[in-house]
Amino acid sequence: MKQRVTLLTAVIAGTLSCSALAASPNWQFAEAGYTNLDNDFVDFDGLSISSKYLLDNNIYLNGEYSDLSKDGYDLNRTTLGAGYRIPMNSTTDAYVGANYERVDTNLVDENGYSVNAGVRSMVTREVELMGQVGYYDVDDGDVTVKVGANYYFAPRWAAGLSYEKIDDADITQVTARYTF
Repeated sequence: MKQRVTLLTAVIAGTLSCSALAASPNWQFAEAGYTNLDNDFVDFDGLSISSKYLLDNNIYLNGEYSDLSKDGYDLNRTTLGAGYRIPMNSTTDAYVGANYERVDTNLVDENGYSVNAGVRSMVTREVELMGQVGYYDVDDGDVTVKVGANYYFAPRWAAGLSYEKIDDADITQVTARYTF
């Protein structure tokens, strides 16, 4: 019985110490990778780049550009915005943001906006999880949901995977991130 209590104590202490060693999410990064956008009509894929930069007063700036295509049909998405980071504890931040959105295709160009709120958390030193809900209004308004994870295989480098749902569009991204 004493061995079980000792083992349980060691496991709990190890878990707590891992969480204590994890820092808050890094809000200064650039990332690039592969993006797939699948809707009811066509399955686009291509490259995307994005970045966030935290200013001194918990305000962040962000931008993203995706260059997607399928059989000669192009779809380019641009997002430029800002938001506010709210530290929840030493490993978790909540945030709210607003963005200018632009979608360019071979046939039409549309402008709009999006707003979002989410949570980013370093569950261990190497693993960051995020969840976000929002509202995206370019052609007509749609609720969005996004989840993602990043694995830091080096102090400044991470590999990421995310999934976002906007109305009938499913957006999957695989990225490489550099933090500065």
